[in-house]
Amino acid sequence: MLEYCPAALLVVDENGRLLFHNGRLRELLGYQRAEIEGIDTSTFWHDREQRARIIASLRERGGQTLNDKAVWRTRNGQLLHVLLTYAQVAYQGGHISFVGGKRVLWVYDVTALTQHETQVLEQERQIREILDFCPAAVCVVDEDGRILFHNRRMRDLFGYETEELNLFDTKRFWYDLDHRTRIIELLRLRGGQLLNEEVVWKTKLGDPLNLLISYVQVAYAGGHVAVSGGKRLFWLYDITPLRRAEQARQRSEQRLAEAIESISEGFVCYDGEDRLVICNSCYRDLLYPGLDIDLTVGTTFESIVRRAAERGYVTDALGRLEEWVAERMRQHLNPGEPQVQRRTDGRWVMVSERRTEDGGIVAVYSDITELKQREQDLTEKSAALSALSSKLAKYLAPQVYESIFTGQQDVKIVSKRKKLTVCFSDLVGFTEITDKMESEDLTQLLNHYLTEMSKIALQYGATIDKYVGDAIVMFFGDPATLGIKEDALACVQMAIAMQERVSELAHEWSNSGIETPLRCRIGIHTGYCTVGNFGSEDRMDYTMVGGTVNLASRLEHEAAPGGVLISFETYAHVKDDVRCEERGHVQVKGIAHPVATYAVIGLKQDAQQVGTAHLRLELDADRMSDEERKAAANALRRALGLLERGGQG
Repeated sequence: MLEYCPAALLVVDENGRLLFHNGRLRELLGYQRAEIEGIDTSTFWHDREQRARIIASLRERGGQTLNDKAVWRTRNGQLLHVLLTYAQVAYQGGHISFVGGKRVLWVYDVTALTQHETQVLEQERQIREILDFCPAAVCVVDEDGRILFHNRRMRDLFGYETEELNLFDTKRFWYDLDHRTRIIELLRLRGGQLLNEEVVWKTKLGDPLNLLISYVQVAYAGGHVAVSGGKRLFWLYDITPLRRAEQARQRSEQRLAEAIESISEGFVCYDGEDRLVICNSCYRDLLYPGLDIDLTVGTTFESIVRRAAERGYVTDALGRLEEWVAERMRQHLNPGEPQVQRRTDGRWVMVSERRTEDGGIVAVYSDITELKQREQDLTEKSAALSALSSKLAKYLAPQVYESIFTGQQDVKIVSKRKKLTVCFSDLVGFTEITDKMESEDLTQLLNHYLTEMSKIALQYGATIDKYVGDAIVMFFGDPATLGIKEDALACVQMAIAMQERVSELAHEWSNSGIETPLRCRIGIHTGYCTVGNFGSEDRMDYTMVGGTVNLASRLEHEAAPGGVLISFETYAHVKDDVRCEERGHVQVKGIAHPVATYAVIGLKQDAQQVGTAHLRLELDADRMSDEERKAAANALRRALGLLERGGQG
């Protein structure tokens, strides 16, 4: 068991000579059994003074276990990082159970672990350097708001020196301490969620700064953040008005330009005979990591790329070596646009080559793996955004959706005064049938009706404001307009088309078992409205308000079933194209003065005309309500009586 133990086991005497060992020790140090028997273990030690300190510590501590790291040397002189564990029996009573043995210890190979720790420390240094040059300010504060960590951007932003910001009380930055209190409470409530908030802070000189403060997701996750001792971690973005923001942007761009300039990319130069003149280490590391390829001065470009392809470093060359080499040589000898290579280790490299004046070629090799990955992510996100946009379009009028997504208007609370033609419509008798129909059938009927009416509204260019049960609110003139008169005429034409379609639907509904006839009534008015986004910053509607809207709603209630009732303001715009009948003045709720109204009969170009030199009859029976049909029949009977009496009556 000891022989095949994964840890090396040694027993040595007081002079450090090896009395017992297992196979792992020989494997670890590279000795044969005969070589290591009775060997002086001090030869293993790279630092013999450390060995002396450990022996002294063992004598002082007696039976306690001692663990310590050390550096040993193998038989070939290679350094080996090990963890030494002296067992509890060491020096307990001065002896252990092995005859003559004075010290027993286990040895574990921790070389890889030590190398990993070194890498971690280097990565931490790099992260700190990255944070220090980050264009956004980063700050970690304790529970009392004192700064535990900050970067260079923080100092630049507020005008302080490094020493001044150590344990600096961030309350001194705030113009509004109540705002700070609310944010802290919100952080406690929301836990690990990301929080972005706009705040106003002040510089060392007292100048105000508008900032976006971003508390990252780890803030208050479990009460702590990953930075040792930190309680809150946040980023600060300067969004101060245009000029200062532009200056900050220019400073950031300058820093970025300097950072890009300092980044080492693969660089190589070939002479007129296509032989290597010079290259940097990044060129080798980027394109040929671990490859024992000959990159000495004078090596030809073809031999270099051929060796790389033969070793399988280029994805495109797999299975087609000669063809790929020929293609690469053509690209190299006739440089043009940058070329992108995919490496078999998963990286993408962009090759930018250019001819020199002496006929040579210089090339820069850039690792664009991250860019490719972002491009793929962006494609996926674009597809998701497109799908989401299609879904959101269902909740907006097409005109509003298009104006928002084309950037014609912003999604913010803003409105304007415009002259619109407003239309209200609803179904007469709908409330009555709701008590007679099952909810599923009622839903199907309502959706069918609204779908048909919406098709007609969009056909004539209406902006659908909202659906309220069976009622539809629409308007013409915003966000797009053809002119006040044209908008009014399009609205009336739409209303006529809707009434025609409702008549057709009434037959379908009757055949499907709906006993109560459903008819639509429509009210239209033209006037000034306030139109735009109304609501809150989090939830808003694109709608209209004003007396014009209220009057159109009242006219809809005054309209006869199956009829279209318009105001004088609308009539004045459509009278040349639409046949109307004056219905007198009506007093409507919310309007102080009587309102002149007109019933729409139909379009003049569609009227049926029958008559002689002394007789004219215009009839649009399909659009008549029952009351209108009865009144027309009575008028015709009176006219017939006059004819039968020879005009006496």
